[in-house]
Amino acid sequence: TISTFYLGGEGMHLKEISPGKTPKEIKKLISSHYKCALDEVRLVCNGIEVSGKATDKPLALLRFPNNNKDLSLLFVHETRYRFKLDPKHKGKHLILSSDGLTVSIPRHSGDQTVRGDQKLTKGKLYWDVHIDRSSNGRINVGVCVEGHSLTSYVGQSKFGWAYYGNNGKREHAGGSEKYGPTYGSGDTVRVMCDMDLRTLSFCKNGLYLGTAFHNIPACVYPAITLYTTGDRVSLRRFGTF
Repeated sequence: TISTFYLGGEGMHLKEISPGKTPKEIKKLISSHYKCALDEVRLVCNGIEVSGKATDKPLALLRFPNNNKDLSLLFVHETRYRFKLDPKHKGKHLILSSDGLTVSIPRHSGDQTVRGDQKLTKGKLYWDVHIDRSSNGRINVGVCVEGHSLTSYVGQSKFGWAYYGNNGKREHAGGSEKYGPTYGSGDTVRVMCDMDLRTLSFCKNGLYLGTAFHNIPACVYPAITLYTTGDRVSLRRFGTF
């Protein structure tokens, strides 16, 4: 007997799954059933993740703990994504690296914003922004929607939500509130965007700061604002939580 589970507690029972199927075939079934990319599906059998050459053998021929009992399968849908900074949506005085992961401002020219090239609509996604260089922390990190000006800071209008390095406040629609510590050169800010609950949270150097915003729009873009001459930040890690 095979009992199946989907991460998050949703029961899943596909009649096509049987001990004669290989893990590779089962992952294809899951991918089709949930309409997700094949490489986003992980398969765990009796507590052991199946990978490598084992994915080509039928489940019945694989060895797992308690193999003499019912086989329990856990299907983990793990969204893997990666975005770059969008050269088509950036302030004209910003300079992007060739890989699209670093942005700098060579001279002062007011607030200059760049957004990511991927819109976020579902899942629990995070990305790390490393502050390579900043003299005063005048950097905004967060998200925005279509219509955000590239010559205003993220959070200055109703189109953006951000954590501001200079004073540690959260900013939206021109207003600001106390939120977390300041950040600057050498620090890493993790942006945690839960598109299922529509919340936006941040971490500084691994310390979780709590939810900064609730009820963000159903479609947003990662966004960063630089202001001071010589400031530079880089995208470092992407993942899910």
